[in-house]
Amino acid sequence: MFELKNITKTFGGEVALKNVSLSITGGMNYIIGASGSGKTTLLRILSSMDRQYEGEAFYCGRNLKELSDQDCSQFYATELGFIAQGFHLIDELTVRENILVPTYLSRNDSEKRLSMLLKKLGIEKLADQKVRTLSGGQKQRVAIARELMKDPQVLIADEPTAALDAKTAHEIGALLTSIAKERTVIVVTHDISLIQGNCSVFELDKGVLIRSDKGDSTTKAHSRSTENLRLTMRSALRMAGVTGKRQMGKLLSIVLAMAIAASCLAVNFSGMLNGSSSEAFQELLEKQGNSVLNLLLVPSFTSGGEVGKENPGVPQGVEQDISGLLEEYQNDDRIEAIIMDAPMEDMVVTVDGKDFIIEESGQSPNFNQIIAGRIADNSKNEIVLPKILVKKMGYTNEEILGKELSFVGSVYNWDSGKPVAMPISFTAKVSGIADTSYGIEFDGKVERFEHEDSLFPSLAIMKDIYAQAEKENPSFSFTIRADSPEHFLELYDELMAKGIVPLGQAELIRDIMGLKGTALVQSGLSSALIVILSVLAALSVCLVCGFMRRKEYAVYRLCGYTKNSIVLLTLVEYTGMFLFTGLFSMIVALLLSVPLWLGCALNFGVSAFCFAETCLISTSVNPLTALKTGGRG
Repeated sequence: MFELKNITKTFGGEVALKNVSLSITGGMNYIIGASGSGKTTLLRILSSMDRQYEGEAFYCGRNLKELSDQDCSQFYATELGFIAQGFHLIDELTVRENILVPTYLSRNDSEKRLSMLLKKLGIEKLADQKVRTLSGGQKQRVAIARELMKDPQVLIADEPTAALDAKTAHEIGALLTSIAKERTVIVVTHDISLIQGNCSVFELDKGVLIRSDKGDSTTKAHSRSTENLRLTMRSALRMAGVTGKRQMGKLLSIVLAMAIAASCLAVNFSGMLNGSSSEAFQELLEKQGNSVLNLLLVPSFTSGGEVGKENPGVPQGVEQDISGLLEEYQNDDRIEAIIMDAPMEDMVVTVDGKDFIIEESGQSPNFNQIIAGRIADNSKNEIVLPKILVKKMGYTNEEILGKELSFVGSVYNWDSGKPVAMPISFTAKVSGIADTSYGIEFDGKVERFEHEDSLFPSLAIMKDIYAQAEKENPSFSFTIRADSPEHFLELYDELMAKGIVPLGQAELIRDIMGLKGTALVQSGLSSALIVILSVLAALSVCLVCGFMRRKEYAVYRLCGYTKNSIVLLTLVEYTGMFLFTGLFSMIVALLLSVPLWLGCALNFGVSAFCFAETCLISTSVNPLTALKTGGRG
């Protein structure tokens, strides 16, 4: 079965395995040792996941180092079942759908075998539940069932009881022992209480094999499949149907991104933005207010996900240095106003001896325009209040101007990596009243909203707030209000050239205005930039979704799917998405009088780019890293 000769493996100059020689001929086998002893490293070599080592490893006479990618896929599909740490099921799928993943590779007895395994493993009542709802023991049984669907000669389990309680761990151990009567089972574990019966035990200590007890290696005769398994078009369509149903959110995100990108390209190439830009901008102002001319500068913001990192889909923070920008733009003629905003929680304001609780909206402060008084002087303790808060306190705009108000609340300090609420308080004179309303269009009607926690303190107050919150090296978020859409775009492009990403509706204003006056739009670089940004937007969504599915692709690989099989599955998925985006593009083309052929051609081009990117991600996934099967073990 397995024969290892003088296996040595190093990581960064440190020895993980040293001259390990052993043979496994069948039955129940345990590889034990303390954490860091080399157990998991040895398992990876046995399963052909790691082929970078000194020495030789053989399976049934075949050198594992010399297996091609095709050979490895056949190895995983017919001969080896691998149960990794953490179960590694596809969370969006049901128990039944997870177990059936290996069977799409041209198996005919899947339903009969599925029913038998569900009953044998005691999970028949869970068949239609999504695996994310299961307990640890139930998930482990599903993982075992999925591997047994392949009817493998060898079943390898990496710490199969690590995340289970003692009772469930004992049950899983007994189940694996029972399975060992029919096929070879290799269990990597640090829990020696699992060892029972007449079995083989191999113990490692700091990479050295210090114990090799051979037990009963007899198992029932198990014929090896010689069928060259592959994913057929019919099976790919079935799988794509399951994926579309269970992962609709991710796929719809890609559809929407591709459709928007294709539509933007069609509008750009057809020149539909020329014409009544001023009228369109006035209509936008009526709907959303002057806040469309705001550019928010922040020292950090959160992106869509940690692309390419260990936890894809989890948002990551992006830092940028905005120090000095406040002083640089304070006297810029293109800027109507610079507004600070207060990141405070649980706020209470006191005026004339009366306390008023400021209701939190969870929204960023929205500055539309000053309707009374003036913008706060950043060198003084002044503040601009929203008109809705003034009304709540029972004052007129004229009565509240110049009054001295006291504020108490809290500010979160993240310096430790965790949010710590720090109490703060300050007094401020009211310098102005602001219209903080904004509009959102619903069914052709514009609904207007405003929040009483849209406060705009001066820089002097902000410095005091951050000092009380004990923040290290505080940076201040602030908003630039441009005096015209032309200057808005000038400022936006200027900041982008400095490496600063301002938050605002730049692309919306750029599209509506169709400005030809700036050098960027006058040059051919304008069209190229829109093309690049449109395609990159779609590719970015596909990239994030692709990395979110890395574990899924790794599961496919360990079930025996070749790279070509995964490409076929991706092609079927994208064909369906292309049809949806094509319909959307045709509708957009008709509405904007864009030639249909242009909309369809651009839709095809964007879809092709996204398909190629997803194929690259899915076929380059390394199961060893994507499944995170542990460290040096």
